[in-house]
Amino acid sequence: MNTHGLKGEVKIKPMTDFPEQRFQKKATIYVSYQNEMIEVRIKSVREHKGMLLVVFEGYEDINLVEQWKTSTLYISKQQLHTLEEDEAYFFELKGCIVKDEAGEELGSVVEVLDTPAHAILRVQKDDISFLVPYVQAFITSFDKDKQEIVIHKMEGLI
Repeated sequence: MNTHGLKGEVKIKPMTDFPEQRFQKKATIYVSYQNEMIEVRIKSVREHKGMLLVVFEGYEDINLVEQWKTSTLYISKQQLHTLEEDEAYFFELKGCIVKDEAGEELGSVVEVLDTPAHAILRVQKDDISFLVPYVQAFITSFDKDKQEIVIHKMEGLI
């Protein structure tokens, strides 16, 4: 998030598959700032050069939003959409134990990278780190309740 102009407009790069729902007029979202979640309501939103320009109700001045530069926006868990069986939210993947098809523990997900093609999981165990594309060719199963991901370990992956 960054500022845009003097009237409190902020520039946002949406990192959601549901930008129309998340960033609609009157929607409530949360600004993560200094370990706090600040609830804000969207007053207006418009597209500009692949970004969204948003004004929050009660924050119609650059001086009120400038401190939030580089902050991240969130929604509440109640606002989450139901996903397909093979889909997951990034926060659900982070921290999951990663195993191969034989049951050998390979590490845990320490980061989820968002790329134009697909998500990529950074898996780490001790001082070894490797990347796994979150696509069917690599992901055999994801158990949200167990927080476990089983991958097809191809030669050269690790």
